[in-house]
Amino acid sequence: PNVLSKVGAEVLAVNPYASTAGSMAYDGPTHAEGVAALVRASGAHIGAVIDPDGEHLILVDDGGHVLTHTESLLALLTLIGDHLLGDQVALPVATTRHAETILAAHGVGVRWTKLATPALMAAATEPAVGFAASLDGGYILPGFLPAFDAAATAVKTLELLARTGRLLSDVVADLPSVHIAHETVVTPWEQKGTVMRSLVEIAKGQSVELVDGVRIGHDDGWVLALPDPEQPISNVWAEGTSDAEARHLAEEYAGHIRAMLK
Repeated sequence: PNVLSKVGAEVLAVNPYASTAGSMAYDGPTHAEGVAALVRASGAHIGAVIDPDGEHLILVDDGGHVLTHTESLLALLTLIGDHLLGDQVALPVATTRHAETILAAHGVGVRWTKLATPALMAAATEPAVGFAASLDGGYILPGFLPAFDAAATAVKTLELLARTGRLLSDVVADLPSVHIAHETVVTPWEQKGTVMRSLVEIAKGQSVELVDGVRIGHDDGWVLALPDPEQPISNVWAEGTSDAEARHLAEEYAGHIRAMLK
């Protein structure tokens, strides 16, 4: 609250200190709905929910809509594109390709990274990278600190909205629809490497990236197969032009993996 008030914002703070009972019993979605109700009741321009560690951010627009992590990411990319200190944004390989399209419209490239946080933070230290984001509401402003900082991101969001003269709800309304499906396949530890190599063989002739797991490009989407580092499973994500297409792609490649394991 102190930081936001110093940039001229009028702030209504709820459980602002990490030692309060409300913060210690933190539940992101539940807290976000509470903030959304306050935004609607007070006529606020924006709401922000910051986790007790100060690393992850949930945004609420001026209409009281709680943004998904994907909506928040795409909204921030839309706003920051023309105001980036650098010419690249670091994003995990499972990020929607709409992110790449939005950035390309501003002449900004994407530095794809592994899904793990250390890989994203390492990329954020590269001179060309001006912004980085995880898939779960973690944002990095390398010019300030090469680590997740929710408060800094909230301030940056206010700055960008003020610069562009836009409401967050208007930015969200212009975002494309995102259709990503996820499947898991039980995969014995000793067969994970074989599965990934087999998928590379299946994908011959198609666009293949090996940043993290195997990502295979399709005409209107992509599939990412990635062994889980902690469990004997393989994760399959797929993006398509509709929920049905994304689901079909995810199920198709999950089926390929199951067939390899027989």
